[in-house]
Amino acid sequence: MRSSGSLGLLAVLLSFAFNILASPLATPENTNTTIASRADSSKVGYFFVHFYDRQPAIFAHLSNGNNPTSYKALNADRAILVPTGGTKAARDPYLVSAPDDSRHFIIATDLDINAIGGDWGRAVSQGSKSLHIWESTDLVNWDNYRLVQVIGSTAGMAWAPEAVWDSSRGAFLVHWASRLYAASDTAHTGTATRDQIMYAYTNDFRTFTAAQPYIAASWPVIDLTILSLGGSSYARFVKDETINRIYEERSNNGLFGTWTRVGGSSAVITTTTTEGPLVFQDNRTPGLVHLFLDAYTTAAGYVPFQTNNIDQGPWTASSTSGFPTLLKHGVVKPVNQAQYNAIQAKWP
Repeated sequence: MRSSGSLGLLAVLLSFAFNILASPLATPENTNTTIASRADSSKVGYFFVHFYDRQPAIFAHLSNGNNPTSYKALNADRAILVPTGGTKAARDPYLVSAPDDSRHFIIATDLDINAIGGDWGRAVSQGSKSLHIWESTDLVNWDNYRLVQVIGSTAGMAWAPEAVWDSSRGAFLVHWASRLYAASDTAHTGTATRDQIMYAYTNDFRTFTAAQPYIAASWPVIDLTILSLGGSSYARFVKDETINRIYEERSNNGLFGTWTRVGGSSAVITTTTTEGPLVFQDNRTPGLVHLFLDAYTTAAGYVPFQTNNIDQGPWTASSTSGFPTLLKHGVVKPVNQAQYNAIQAKWP
């Protein structure tokens, strides 16, 4: 959610590599289960949805073939979707699909930080409580745009929304970051809670259950992303706002099961400043997982990493040949041949 600085991608990668190697990960406690491999021969590429600091709207890249770190800009690097409600600015887009891939939704933060002079204090206390939402059946024709409020007036903001299908509920669990104020503090000038992850359930991204806390840690957290590993196993990555680092947790007994921090209670993915974690499994290599981290204090944007062991790491720097720069908080969706062809034809 922050603005970038001015360091090149190569320098960022060298710094990340050093800091990762300097922080080996320990084995988590709850890894005595078989995790389903994600490799899928029906998937031929990757659809990368994101935003830019230069324009808070929905942009997209398509992979060069089935290469998870090489991409080409779509629509001549112009926005593919621009919101018409709220602040008319969208950040942190996330694309989630129904289990049978018949419906797709893009949800995004409603925030124009430039319109408020870069005032992040105002953004977290007087921010939007609503999400931008689009839907599609084919990934190329997006309609039924709406702005939907997901949390009440005590919240200061609703940031970085994402969603995951919860088969135990037969619904999408939608989560985002908020800080909360006392009901009597209608101007939000007093002391708020720490940033925390809130959640609600929905089937249609129109009506949502009442927002509830999902992660209320002893430190402020934002930018949660969850990766389903099959069955009741999940990995999740979240930013600790106190130290500006990403850490990983694992659960083998569901979204509300016991989560264990990978590497121990103070372990982080890298000691370099990052946010906006994006995680997905490889189409071709079983067990290979890709993690993109936004080096937001630099000009690099996302920086790619990978591991063959989601339970233990290490996370190593991926190839950056063909990897685009300046891309901000988003999502990568593996796609089949028909979807790949349709996306390429829609936004050549």
